[in-house]
Amino acid sequence: MNIVIIEDEINAYEYLQKSILKIEPSAQITAHLESVEEAVNWLHQNNPIDLIFLDIQLSDGLSFEIFNHVDVTAPIIFTTAYDQYAIDAFKVNSIDYLLKPIHIDDLVRALEKYKTRLPLMNTDLTNQIMELFNKENQQKKHRCLVKKGNHFEYISISDIAFINSEDGMTFLHTFDTKRHLYSKTIENLESILDPKKFFQISRAQIVNIKAINTIHPHFNQRLKIALKSSHPSVELIVSRSKVNEFKTWIDL
Repeated sequence: MNIVIIEDEINAYEYLQKSILKIEPSAQITAHLESVEEAVNWLHQNNPIDLIFLDIQLSDGLSFEIFNHVDVTAPIIFTTAYDQYAIDAFKVNSIDYLLKPIHIDDLVRALEKYKTRLPLMNTDLTNQIMELFNKENQQKKHRCLVKKGNHFEYISISDIAFINSEDGMTFLHTFDTKRHLYSKTIENLESILDPKKFFQISRAQIVNIKAINTIHPHFNQRLKIALKSSHPSVELIVSRSKVNEFKTWIDL
């Protein structure tokens, strides 16, 4: 089994390499590639391989860009830090994934899945991956309709700095520091907002990445967010259970 690993984090690559060889001693790690550009050049110049491990976020962009330049027919196991929507799509398209940090048991199952499904795999993976790329890059929701007195207005999602819930009511706070009552709940909104731009920091708060100015330690192992625009009436606190996931989201 000839394997290429496309991964820009050296620690992640070394762990994955060692784990694969532990599970499949006969496997050959043919190449380690760290960027979209390097992967495109290598894949153009080398023979077809059996399997690719592919990180979604690379040093020079999203790995989906590779498939704009190279016709890839090898099965792919994606690795990703958090992208739930990509995960769902991979399942539908029979392309496996490993959620970072990678657990050895998950890697074992992924390799078994590759071996058992290999005879049945659709070789036209490029179209599947590009379809996924388009889904991942479209914003899931564009506008929110809010009531203003006896009429309605809409707010662009890009104008929302953060969202919070108070006394059973949901409020959209825009970058111009205005507050708008909204009919849907935090839970409803979290599932339809772009996860690359918005993160639910607690049960009652969602923040836009573009609104964050600084992040400070807070008591009880939580974090406090200072916004770029002033919203004095609301404190944004990352709950303790969300801190690690929030740091990963910020650092992507």
